[in-house]
Amino acid sequence: MQPQSLDGLSDQLVFINVDITNGSGKKTLTPEDLGLDRSQLPPETLVSLGDKQLVDPEALKAFGSIRSAARRLCLAVGTRFLGGYAVPVAKAPALLAELDRLGQRYQDARTAFLAGYDTQLAAWTQQQPPEWQRLIQDARVPAEYVGGRLRFAIQAVRFAAPDPAVVDHSGLSQALSGLSGQVLHEIASVARETLERSFQGKTAVTRRALSPLASIRDKLEGLTFLDSRFQAIVGEIDRRVSQVPTQGPIANGVLAGLTQFLSLAAQPDGLRTWAEHASVWDVPQASLGLDGLASLSFASRVDAEERTEELIPELIPESLSAPTPEWASTSRMDAETSVSIEDNEPVSPVVVEAEAEAEVETEPAPSTTDAGWFF
Repeated sequence: MQPQSLDGLSDQLVFINVDITNGSGKKTLTPEDLGLDRSQLPPETLVSLGDKQLVDPEALKAFGSIRSAARRLCLAVGTRFLGGYAVPVAKAPALLAELDRLGQRYQDARTAFLAGYDTQLAAWTQQQPPEWQRLIQDARVPAEYVGGRLRFAIQAVRFAAPDPAVVDHSGLSQALSGLSGQVLHEIASVARETLERSFQGKTAVTRRALSPLASIRDKLEGLTFLDSRFQAIVGEIDRRVSQVPTQGPIANGVLAGLTQFLSLAAQPDGLRTWAEHASVWDVPQASLGLDGLASLSFASRVDAEERTEELIPELIPESLSAPTPEWASTSRMDAETSVSIEDNEPVSPVVVEAEAEAEVETEPAPSTTDAGWFF
C-alpha cells in the first residue's frame, strides 16, 4: 500500500498527548553522602553511585498504575505516533472521557499523598538503619516542590502537514508510512501475552479468554483507514469467534483455531503477508457476542492492576498444546500459513518502546536516576 499523507488522514485522526508523571521518590547518591573523597573515585562518566530512595515506593504506586492505565486506554483504540497516540476521530470522545476519569483519580491520589507526605517521609526514615537515616533527612524537599512534579495532563489536537514551500522534511512521511506496521506490532504484543496468559497449555478456556480478541478486533476495525488489510484480519477474528459455542467451555478444534490465529497475530510480518491474500469474511459483530466483550476489554484496562481474572484458567508454563484440529470451516489461513499451534519459530521483535510494566502496553518509564525528585 502507498503511505497516506497527513492531510489525507487529518480528518480521521486525533493526536492525543499523554503527559503524566508517576514519581520515583529518588535522588542521586553522591560521594559526600557516603563520606567518600571524589578525587579517589573514578570519573562520573565511568561510574555512577546510583540513587537513594527518599520515600516508600509503595506510596507512589498509584501514580504509576494510573499512568499505565492511561497508556493502555490509548493503545486499545489508537497507535503510537510522534510521542503520543493517533486515535480515530470516532473513538476520541469516549477515550478522552475515560482519561478525564483517570485524571480525577490521579488528582485524588496526589492530594492524599501530599497530605500524608511528612508522615510518609518520617516513617520511611525510621525503617532505615540509624546510621543512614541522614541520607533521607539531608535530602528532604518540601511537599510543595514534590506536588509540582506530580502532573497529569492530556492534550487532544488535530493538525496538518506544513506547506512544503515553508518546511520540507521527510521525517513526517516516514512516521506516517510506519503507522500500519506499528499497529501490527502492538497487536502482536497483545496476541503474545494472550497466548501465554490464557491459551498456552490449555485444553479448554472460557469465553472470558475472548476479551483480548475483541480488543484486537475493535482496534483494527477503527483503524482500517490506515490499511485496508486490517479488514481481512477483523473478518478472520469474526470467523473464528463464530465457531465458539454459546455455552460451555471452548475446546478441541475451536480452541485450536483460536490458538492458531493468535500464533499468527503474534508475528506481525506473517500476519501482514497473510492479510494481503485473505478474503474478507464479514458478519455483524453483535451476532457474535463480541460487542460486550470489547467494551469489557476497554473498560477493564483502567483498573487492571486491581482486578482478579478469576474466570481465566491459571497459566500452565508449558509449550502450546496441540488439540486435534476439527475446523468448522476453512480459510486461507488454514491452508496457506505455516504458523500452527506448535510453531516454535522465533517471533518477530516488537518495534515499540519497551515499557517497564507487565501489561499489554510497552512504553519505557522515565529515568529514575535524576538529581531531582519525580522524573
